[in-house]
Amino acid sequence: MTERLEVEANGTTLDEQRFPGRQGRILFAYLAAQKGRPVPRDELAELLWGEELPATWEKALRVLMTKLRALLEECGIDGSSALTSAFGCYKLTLPADASIDVDVAAMAVERAEAAFAAEDLEEARAQASTAAEVARGSFLPGEYGPWVEERRRELRDVLVRALECLREVTRAEGAFAEAVRYATEVSELEPFRESSYGGLMEAHVAAGNPAEALRVYERCRRFLADELGAYPPAESEAIYLEILRDSPKTSVANVDQLQIDGAPSTLAAPGVPPERKHRKLAVAAAMTTVLVAGAAVAAAFVFAGGDEAPPAVLPSSVVRIDPQTLEPTQVVPIGPKADLVVAAGGYVWITHGVLRYTKDEGLRDAGDRTLTRVDPATGDIRPVGQLAPCGLTADPSGDVWVANCYASGPGANVVRVDAKTLQFGPTCPVPTGQGIFRGMAYGGGSLWLADADDAETRIVTEVDPRTCARHSIQADRPLKVLAWSDGYGDLWMDDFDGGSVSRMRAETRSVTTRYDSVADNPGSLVVAGDAVWVGDWDVAQVARLPAVGSGSPHHIALRVLSHSAGITSVAAGAGAIWATVPDDHALWRIDPRTEKATRIPLRYFPWGVAVGDDGIWVTMRARDAA
Repeated sequence: MTERLEVEANGTTLDEQRFPGRQGRILFAYLAAQKGRPVPRDELAELLWGEELPATWEKALRVLMTKLRALLEECGIDGSSALTSAFGCYKLTLPADASIDVDVAAMAVERAEAAFAAEDLEEARAQASTAAEVARGSFLPGEYGPWVEERRRELRDVLVRALECLREVTRAEGAFAEAVRYATEVSELEPFRESSYGGLMEAHVAAGNPAEALRVYERCRRFLADELGAYPPAESEAIYLEILRDSPKTSVANVDQLQIDGAPSTLAAPGVPPERKHRKLAVAAAMTTVLVAGAAVAAAFVFAGGDEAPPAVLPSSVVRIDPQTLEPTQVVPIGPKADLVVAAGGYVWITHGVLRYTKDEGLRDAGDRTLTRVDPATGDIRPVGQLAPCGLTADPSGDVWVANCYASGPGANVVRVDAKTLQFGPTCPVPTGQGIFRGMAYGGGSLWLADADDAETRIVTEVDPRTCARHSIQADRPLKVLAWSDGYGDLWMDDFDGGSVSRMRAETRSVTTRYDSVADNPGSLVVAGDAVWVGDWDVAQVARLPAVGSGSPHHIALRVLSHSAGITSVAAGAGAIWATVPDDHALWRIDPRTEKATRIPLRYFPWGVAVGDDGIWVTMRARDAA
């Protein structure tokens, strides 16, 4: 029934041109697929004519049956006994040794999976090849309708299963190029099936091309984000992190290039068949070497201790810097596009994604978003699902608050994530703007949010984290980033596009001070003691403002290597102000007493920075996406 409908029997072949028109063709195929089940006339009538039955449909159906019986006679089959009518039903009974190609394909893929489970690779390859050859054909081309579409979906599923089996068989045989080819075909047939990308990543790794595997993962993330506004689940993150874990000395200059610095990988080397394991191929496949328990993923992490040399900095990682020696002491690989980073509850929290701003489009999400929790003590990584964070801030309890941007208007919300259990606590709707809260701060017992969706919004939202009660405060300028001053009860806000920074008294909800021309494009704020520090997104300089009283802004220029460098994040703690400058490939330490700035060179692109009890945490990107 694939490609062209044909009947072969007793040395005679009848092609589809011999059938009594389109209706006779589809009628015969439907009856044959029922495998001897009596089919009510009403069911056949609906198949042929839909809901609008002609007045003479019963007579037309009988005429078609008569013609089909005559056709069977031409093949040496007794039509009257093969195609019978009784009790308002028609039944087609084919000879005992008759076969239908679509059924042959379905049985072949079952045999292939069973043979692979029994480690009979030769039989598995033969049966899967048969199934794939048949299933690649189109079922009743030119025909449409619910039944035809359903059978096509079933045939497509057979093809996918056959290709998945061939992928695994060729991997086990060491034919890695074939494995990649079959895995690629699966991913093209099922672009929304997450396991198809996992299988392709696994095939590339087995072929000795981990860089290709990373590129597949990135393509999966982008595709799901663009098509569904979603992101891969924890299983995909596990596969990605497993590649990094099994190559602990891997350095990724970017997603397009991978260099191995020397350490042997536990992944199968090119040309060496990997160890075969029994797996059911009909279910979503993850990498054979991946072990996921309770969604926890053990990732590669490197400590430096004693007289050991500092660990090598990796792209797509979070790096701990010793605030005294200014050397890396720990490197933990994470997902790409690290954005915001917060140290809270004994963990390091990272959001992933990119926000870009243009005057024509405003602030736009240019990538999918996820949240990752890193345990510094063990290097364990936990991707947190069902979130699309655009804002992140710490709760005094050690938990974190996340502002979600996957919904607009009334669907936007903020949710508290338990630091230990990762369970979601209160979820508070925040119906303002587009729900992209780049500016988010906790202070004075409230959550503070600035809608940074466009340059027209001029609202600060105060949210009670216990009751979710909210209060909207009208600002006279559009706002972008917020920071809380614990010592003075002030909320600091920077202008969306005007370079100014304002101070609002939380008690009165009124702006008391505004500093104009603080920065070309203020992109980050932090309050430390009696000073407010403002990082300039466009220029490598930090502005210092008085946190109490009044005074003029004081600018500290960083002597960067690139004239186009700007600051993406600032943090305060461990006796210093810390600023990341991606285009300078450096983290900068500023002494608040002397304002001396010290450059800490880091490979790749440092993006976010946070200060924890155990050191300075910096997220590294494979490339600058500012």
